[in-house]
Amino acid sequence: MLNLYGVSAFHSKEYFNRKVIADPKRNPYLNWSEKRATSYFGDLLEVVRKHKIYPVGCAVDVRAFESYSYRERCVLAGYISKASRRKSRDPVPYHLAFRLTLTDAIETAAPNTELHIIIAEQTEYQQRAGEAYTLAKRWSLDRRVEQLKSFGMRNPKDEPALQVADLLAGRWYNFLLRGRAHLNRENVTAMNILTHKRRDMPICDGPSIERMFADVGVTEADRKVLRQP
Repeated sequence: MLNLYGVSAFHSKEYFNRKVIADPKRNPYLNWSEKRATSYFGDLLEVVRKHKIYPVGCAVDVRAFESYSYRERCVLAGYISKASRRKSRDPVPYHLAFRLTLTDAIETAAPNTELHIIIAEQTEYQQRAGEAYTLAKRWSLDRRVEQLKSFGMRNPKDEPALQVADLLAGRWYNFLLRGRAHLNRENVTAMNILTHKRRDMPICDGPSIERMFADVGVTEADRKVLRQP
């Protein structure tokens, strides 16, 4: 379908900002008519609809995550670090989202299903994602973590599933910002297809973060230590 429309790969930021990106190298949809863009988007969704997908993921409330101390965020992101040494880069919401996406994949998959994790190649987060995957395998108390069999990074142009995941992330982000009541018909249809009408896609906010601390046995006394400079 991409070949039919002369597009090398789908990327949400390019498509949904096609009217404001003036650089033709960054915008394969430059000067497309609305009719052509709508037809293209509908055809891509039809491709997704014909395949059996199992969407997983996790959205993280950025303000809630960043309200915690550095050490508390290290715990949430799954870092193992010396208390006396600050890491060169702070844990960011992405690290927690990736960690919880692995959990969601394990909980969503059928027992004994092998899970092979593939993320898009990019320089900012891929090293931390690899570390999060290794730590999940090493420290998880859930025996089903054994279902995680491999982790790798590939160019999205070579992996249509990564392009679908990117579309899901883009539409889900839009849904979380605006709510279903403010989405047009096209976006509601897209959400239904991309989430496979899954209504319980995980959202990690302040209350759920507090439950996470309790679930892993972090006491209030521990929290006081974690909050120290």
